[in-house]
Amino acid sequence: MKAQRRQLGSFFLCLPLCALGVAILGVLRLRHQFPGAAGSPGLLVPFLLPVAGLALEAGGLVALTYTQLRSTLGPPLSDVRSRARAALPVLLLLGGVLLVAETIPRGTEHPGAFANELLASARSSCTAGAVVPVPLLGLSVRCAAPQRIEGPMPGVPSVQIAMKELAFSDDLRSVEIGALELHAARSLDVKLRAGTARVAGLAPWSRSPRFSAPGRLAILLALGGALWVAGVLLLRKPPVPTPAPADRRLALVLGGLARGLFALPGAVTSAIFVSLDQDRAAPVAYLGAALAGALVVAVVAGVLVPRAPQIFNSFRDL
Repeated sequence: MKAQRRQLGSFFLCLPLCALGVAILGVLRLRHQFPGAAGSPGLLVPFLLPVAGLALEAGGLVALTYTQLRSTLGPPLSDVRSRARAALPVLLLLGGVLLVAETIPRGTEHPGAFANELLASARSSCTAGAVVPVPLLGLSVRCAAPQRIEGPMPGVPSVQIAMKELAFSDDLRSVEIGALELHAARSLDVKLRAGTARVAGLAPWSRSPRFSAPGRLAILLALGGALWVAGVLLLRKPPVPTPAPADRRLALVLGGLARGLFALPGAVTSAIFVSLDQDRAAPVAYLGAALAGALVVAVVAGVLVPRAPQIFNSFRDL
């Protein structure tokens, strides 16, 4: 019971921190892709919902491996059955977190169509000689004939672009541009004109259409289960006791490194999962995420803990 309480406490402590970290990364990406977001934050809601769901999904996987690997610093559980019994409540808790994540609305399933609507609305609002801003995109429609869409390039404000036509694909993964003019004034003054241009390979905001919410939940539960099994089977004895570093700052650095290593398997699994989800990969491809996470668990628990005990003992002594 004590081992279970310790693991549940670690999970509850780690989950909000990990989820917050993922959410911050998602918001930073939003600011990069939508430079005009600050002027109309309400329009970001359809894009923030997937970020919130992903934060819980990735945060749960990271918290799981952090909790299990951190348990090596407690009293040793010598047999597999004892380790499984101690870690089972954490696995069940992860299932609950993932279930909550899948109940969060997916936001807009057609982000490109949403962006096209914003652009069309700005164009329809034109009056003679006016300049109408396009919400979220950081661009403006110059209404004077010939009508043009212009502004800084998203993510590169020093580069100015102007175009006659702009159309986003339905999933926001590509952009079609007509009569493009680009001006970059840096060390070299570069001007570029193109009758038509196409930008492809942009990261989508919607979740993979291959899976329904139950299907996505099943894949995430399978990934969490694989990490859990790896932790139960591969965890061994705690690190050999070593004296704590005399330098307090060194002890803090080593303790932070230990925390990062405990979270690493879940972070690797989450990163691969997100990459596969954005690429609309087939279900069998997600097996690679599970194998990669299990491999990192094996390296941390089977190699680093016994061979670099001072790192993990520094975490315990903080």
